[in-house]
This record gives sequence, structure tokens and C-alpha cells, in this order.
Amino acid sequence: MAKQYKSKPSSFFIMGTICLLGFFSEFIMLQTEQVLYNKHYFRFTITESVLHWVLVCVLWGLIGLMMFYAAVRMYAFDLTKKNNLPNKKGIAASALLVAGAVFLKLHFYGGWRIHLDFLRSGWFQFIFQYIYYFFELFLTVITIALLQEWCERVFKNSKLPFGGIIFALTWGMSHIITQGDTLLGIGYILLALMFGMAYLFMNKNLLFTFIVVSLIFLV
Repeated sequence: MAKQYKSKPSSFFIMGTICLLGFFSEFIMLQTEQVLYNKHYFRFTITESVLHWVLVCVLWGLIGLMMFYAAVRMYAFDLTKKNNLPNKKGIAASALLVAGAVFLKLHFYGGWRIHLDFLRSGWFQFIFQYIYYFFELFLTVITIALLQEWCERVFKNSKLPFGGIIFALTWGMSHIITQGDTLLGIGYILLALMFGMAYLFMNKNLLFTFIVVSLIFLV
């Protein structure tokens, strides 16, 4: 049985920060791989791209599971909130978020993202790429939940999507650098804000949030 610790706001800040560091560690991995392969990651071969995704999935999976375990077992925090079912207004609001995200991506990509990814990558690379996205979104919802809880305990306010705001200012803004495109980076900032709003609209239910966030990000 895991040892129980007193739950403090700082505990959720630390766990959320560890999750964010997990995302930023991919950037370090990419820099290392670019030096190793002597080329930009946009020019990676299929094998090099798949290897990168597998390594990142292992890293993100371990971090997500460890933070999930810490929150649930060590701090007795109901991270999944499986008994919190979203109401009709929350479902309707989430549907609008998904529709807004689809419109945003149609503007940026010029078509349906999932279809364009398949056409560009081919089925083999596409499968590994979307497994990579699954792990990214898995860590995303855990990060937002932990940071939301930290801010709510500090600011005594449960109405604002604090987790999404912090995620937008970190994960979202980082895409301006990694993608080399300011407009595309702004798009990721907006998506991160939508993730945080979806978490509140889904009444903080982690499974339903994951479903909505997946639709926002992948469709």
C-alpha cells in the first residue's frame, strides 16, 4: 500500500510541472537526434521518425502513469472523477469547441487533418504517429487536471480554465519555436485553451475530457 501524504497546493504544482517537463524533454530529444542524424527532423526517414515516436511514447507514458499514481495513491486525489458526469450544457459547449477546432484546422491545413496526415505519411507511419498523439493527449489531460487543481486551491476559483491557460502559455507557445511558424503556434495556443475549457465542460471527468480533447486535436 502506498504511503499517504497530506495534499497541498504545491503538490499539484510539482506534479503538473513534471508533466510539462515531460513535454519539453521531447524538444531536447529532437535536438540530440538532429545532431546524431545530421539533419532537421522534418527530413527524418520513416524509421527515424518511428523510433523517435516510440521513445517519446515510453517517456510520456511513464511520466503520466507515475503522476497518476502519485495523485491517486499518494495524495488520495480523485483524478479520474469518473462519477462526475457532464450535463447537457457542458456537452453542447464541448460540441461547439470541437466544431471551432475543426474550423480552425481547416483554415490552417486546408483540409481534414487526419486525412491529410494519412495521405502524407502512408498507413505504416500514420499508425505510429497517431499512437504518439494518443500518448501526448494522455499526458495532456493529466497535466491540465493537476494544474487546474493547483490553481483552484490557490485562487479559490473553479470557473476559469487555469489548466488550459498554463498549458497554452507553455505547450502551446512552444510550438512557435518547434514548428517555426507563428500563426501555427497561435493555433496550438488556441487548442490548448480549448483543452482546458473542455476539462471544465466535461465536469472534470478525465475519460470524457480525453475523448473531447482527442476530437479537438485530431479531427
